[in-house]
Amino acid sequence: MQLSAYRLLLYPLQPTEAAILPALQTCGLLGAPLAAGVFATGETFLDHLCFLGCSPHIELEPCTDRVFCYVQLPADNTETTFQPIRKPALNLKQWLVIGNVHEAEAVPDATLLSLLETATACRWKFAYLKP
Repeated sequence: MQLSAYRLLLYPLQPTEAAILPALQTCGLLGAPLAAGVFATGETFLDHLCFLGCSPHIELEPCTDRVFCYVQLPADNTETTFQPIRKPALNLKQWLVIGNVHEAEAVPDATLLSLLETATACRWKFAYLKP
C-alpha cells in the first residue's frame, strides 16, 4: 500500500480528545479499514470534499502499485507533529488527514467542518502538508 506524501490536514483549534470516528463513519466519509487508523474512502467521500480545477485525477480505490485517496485518523492518543506548507509546525493529538490531495487541489466542504465542530465542540481548520 502506497500512502501519498501529499495530504490535506484538518485539525481542531483547541485541544480535544472527543471521538470523531463514529461521526465520520456515520456520514460515510470512511470506508473499509486498511491499517491502524487508515481507511479507504467511503461512499460519500466526494460529498465532503470540493476538488478544484478542471478534471483532477482522483484514485478512490485502494491500490498496491500507485497512490490513492485515503482517510487517516490518530491510531492512539500520542501527539503528532505536522509541518504545513507556509505555516508553523502543529503538535496535535486529534486530527484528520485526507491522503493524496495536493496543495490547493481540494478543500473540505462546510458540512464536514461542521460535523467535526459538532463532534468536538470546537472549531476546525485545514492546511496542506509538506511532502
